[in-house]
Amino acid sequence: MAAARRARRRRTLIRVAIAAVVILGALFAWSTLAGDDGDDEDAASAEAQRFECDEPTGGAAPASDGPVADRDAPDPEPPPDDTPADAIECTTLIAGDGDRVAEGDTITVNYIGKTPDGEVFDSSFERGEPAEFAIGVGTVIDGWDEGLIGARVGERRRLVIGSENAYGAEGRPDGGIPPDSPLAFEIDIIDITEGGSAE
Repeated sequence: MAAARRARRRRTLIRVAIAAVVILGALFAWSTLAGDDGDDEDAASAEAQRFECDEPTGGAAPASDGPVADRDAPDPEPPPDDTPADAIECTTLIAGDGDRVAEGDTITVNYIGKTPDGEVFDSSFERGEPAEFAIGVGTVIDGWDEGLIGARVGERRRLVIGSENAYGAEGRPDGGIPPDSPLAFEIDIIDITEGGSAE
C-alpha cells in the first residue's frame, strides 16, 4: 500500500511539474509574440540620449525661465588652446524640458561660437535671427552632429569641440577660424522638427 501511495504521489508531482512548464512556456510565448515590451521606445530613447552632457560646476543646471528665443546672448568662455583634437565636451548650462534632438531632426537655434583667442567667429544672436540646421546628417560640423543629439528644447548647451570635429587642418580662414582650431559654442535649442526641415 505504501508503494502504491508513493507511485501516485510521484505521478501527481510529475503532472504538476509538466503543467507548470506548459503554463510558463505559454506565458513566455504570449509575451514574446503579443506583448509590447517597449523595445522600440527604449531604442529611440537610447539614441536620443547617446551623448550625455556634464552638469555645470557647482550643481545641476538651472531650469529655463521664459521663452528661449528671447534670451540674451551669452558670453562663452573660449576653448582652451590645448583642447584635444578629437574632443567633444558638453555641458548643460540651462536645463530644457521639451523634446530631445534625434539624428535627422532639424533644429532651430540661437548660438555663438568662439575661437581660443576669444574672438566670436559666428553668432545668430548678432544677426538677430535664429538658424536652422539638420543634425546627424553631415550638414554641420561633426561636433554639432554628435554633441547636440539628446539636447532638449529650452536647453542651453555648451560644446567645446576639438579641431578634428570642427574645421580640421584647413580651418575656415574666410570665417575667422584658424587651421587646427578648437571651438567653443553656447547653443539655445528653440525648436525641433522631427526628421526633416522646419517650415
